[in-house]
Amino acid sequence: MHPKMLIIKAVLLIRGGGPRALRLASQVGWWKVGTGIAVLVLGTGAVVFISGGSESEAAPVIQIRSVEVKSVAELSSQTSPLSLVGSVTSQSEATVRAEKSGQVTRVNTSLGAGISVGAVAAEIENASERAAVLQAEGGLDAAQANLAKVQGGVRDEQRSILEANVTAATAALESARSSALSTLLSAYATMDSGILATTDKLFTNPGKTGSKFNIVTSDSRLTIEIETTRDVLTPYLAREAAISDSLTASSDLATEIATTQTEVRAARNFLDLIVSALNKAIPSPAASSAQIATYLAEATAVRTSLTSTLSALSGATQNLSASQSALDVARKNLEQGVTGGQPEDVAAARAAVKQAQGGLAAARANLEKTIIRAPISGTINSFSLKRGDYVQMTAPVLTVANNGSLEVVTYISENNAREVSVGQPVTIEKASGVVTRIAPALDPVTKKIEVRIGVNNPKGLINGQSVLVSIVRTRSVSGDATRITIPIAAVKVEAERTTVFTLDVNVLVAHEVTLGALLGERVVISGGLTFDMRIVVDARGLREGEKVEVSAGGGSSSGGK
Repeated sequence: MHPKMLIIKAVLLIRGGGPRALRLASQVGWWKVGTGIAVLVLGTGAVVFISGGSESEAAPVIQIRSVEVKSVAELSSQTSPLSLVGSVTSQSEATVRAEKSGQVTRVNTSLGAGISVGAVAAEIENASERAAVLQAEGGLDAAQANLAKVQGGVRDEQRSILEANVTAATAALESARSSALSTLLSAYATMDSGILATTDKLFTNPGKTGSKFNIVTSDSRLTIEIETTRDVLTPYLAREAAISDSLTASSDLATEIATTQTEVRAARNFLDLIVSALNKAIPSPAASSAQIATYLAEATAVRTSLTSTLSALSGATQNLSASQSALDVARKNLEQGVTGGQPEDVAAARAAVKQAQGGLAAARANLEKTIIRAPISGTINSFSLKRGDYVQMTAPVLTVANNGSLEVVTYISENNAREVSVGQPVTIEKASGVVTRIAPALDPVTKKIEVRIGVNNPKGLINGQSVLVSIVRTRSVSGDATRITIPIAAVKVEAERTTVFTLDVNVLVAHEVTLGALLGERVVISGGLTFDMRIVVDARGLREGEKVEVSAGGGSSSGGK
């Protein structure tokens, strides 16, 4: 700080005294005040010495503030616009959320492009859903063929269809059995590599009675459980190694899958114990910290593989069951097509057709969940999908809006709502409009009332941007003649009281008032003022007893009643 300024502040401190001086000293810093006083004393002595002891000293310049004064009636009659912040939105806008998690396989559009209602914007991987639709269509065809057969026998071409269905179902079953065999062999390989090639290097004599877990942990009971569980897995691995050479597509695959699932679950539980032990592992000569981290990563990867294997085995079981059921139905339909059916068979066949129709509708609905369509026609405002992306269910993936038809949404308090009505003109940053809708109740979350504003010329606005809006107020019908409202700036709020200022020969006089409801930038005064009083328009920074001057056009220098 400049030395001259320090001297001025020191003079104010010496002359002013009291709380204000203490606050000033605290703000400036006591060491700076001391320095200023010292400089002042030395400077004053020097001046006296040079000028022969002159007693004159320079007085600090006191700046008198200029204020504006108006009558309460004049201030209360003013109706300043209600200033709010709003959000530009389209009158017609829709957001699509993903109904299925998966990888994006097709993208047909881009951000900013126009799109028609129902058009496909993108697709999520849906090979299984399309296969389910195809299977359901086949089931419906079979059910309809069966109904035709039991109603009066089948013609040669219909019999050919039934025979073709049997042939197709037989081929599907053979394919399912081959797929199940591959899944079983893959499960054996996963078990073998996960246990023998990965976790066994953590043991001494693995696969033999009395194998020892080499990793030191803080949980001795966990170590014992790991060693016991490893011994249990040994016969599982031996059985799988033996059967893998003799297993064929004609074997009892359903039973083998069930047995293998039990063994894989046991192996996964074993990996859970290994992972837990490695998380509690203590570095030792047998395993350093880096080796423990490597073992942990490998064990976690094996556990993930075993989980995937269980899922594949479950899918193989379902596929086998569905294929066998389809073949049984096809064979029965062919048999009934040759022999005909009874009345009760006709009723059952009709019910089967309905059931097949329902299954096809459900399959198509599941397929539709993988297809992202535009719900309305318009412009794509939000779309970032790319082929190969992975999307989560319920994630927003597409927003379509009519950007040529915009409106502004804002919120007002219940007090301000008394002065806003439909049809009122509104000024927006780059446009104008009118109030088109006002919510009849408070929003339960924001405790505000929603107001929608129609935009007359939206060319300068962008969908989604925030804008400042000014709504011309309407005066309330009841109570306007007696209610006093003044700008908030005219009120000075102190710790013990709330006041406004009048003037007495250019000196501020405080008058205590009682506040009512807050109306935007204005406040209702419920007590302490009369319409004929003249008060200071802006009380910010002023204090009682301060001398001021009235600005030109700001009224007289005397106020009050």
